[in-house]
Amino acid sequence: MSKLYQAVAGMNGLEQLASGDSVIHRVHPMAKLLTTLVYVITVVSLPATNVSGLVPFIFYPVILMALSGTPYRPLLGRAAVALPFSLAGGISSLLLMRTTAFYIGSIAVSHGVLACASILLRTLLTVMAVLILIATTSLVEIGEQLVRLRLPKLFCLVLIMTYRYISVLLNEAVSMYTAYTLRTGNQKGIKMRDMGSFLGQLLLRSTDRAEQVYYAMKCRGFHGMYPGKTKSAPVIEDALYTGALIAIMLFLRFFNLSRFLGSLAM
Repeated sequence: MSKLYQAVAGMNGLEQLASGDSVIHRVHPMAKLLTTLVYVITVVSLPATNVSGLVPFIFYPVILMALSGTPYRPLLGRAAVALPFSLAGGISSLLLMRTTAFYIGSIAVSHGVLACASILLRTLLTVMAVLILIATTSLVEIGEQLVRLRLPKLFCLVLIMTYRYISVLLNEAVSMYTAYTLRTGNQKGIKMRDMGSFLGQLLLRSTDRAEQVYYAMKCRGFHGMYPGKTKSAPVIEDALYTGALIAIMLFLRFFNLSRFLGSLAM
């Protein structure tokens, strides 16, 4: 259950990072959202076995984390959570794509190995890009920009509330687990025979807490959407930021820089 405590602290920490004041934090939310979308699309659209084409895209998370002062360790830890899910696709590539791509000495490297490495790398890059967006922009501002992009308001509201109040559910689970351990002599873990009642009580407590949160929001004037921190329209600096990054991403997408440098070295 220590991982549950870490999850609660981690979510709160990510919210605190979004309230920072750096060059990236001051960029308009729409500019950051558009560059993140283009980045994800360009990385995902690369050919399945093109590992060398993915390597230059590391510039985006490295530069943005350096300029925004975002710590590497917590974001890498969260991004690593997605790797086991993509590893399943990588393993299937190893089994299905057995033709040899090239040799390293006497060792044959198959297309499946390249596809597996490509899946893991693009998963890491895309998840990192999304985490950097969340760490430099509040979720309310992201929701506002999604509404401006004509996404349904209900979808944006569900997205914001799910992210914001999942920590409330985790806190309920932590308090219930603490009470459980006090009644069972600090036993590690929850017994299987008690798991059903534990989850049932968690569902009832979370439902009650959801009603309390809703009534509190109604008392404060909530009427369907969070009153976000409305910013002014994007300025020339935001346009330059968006244009420069998108131009670099498109260049890297359609021009394999790694192969070009390799040919020069030869």
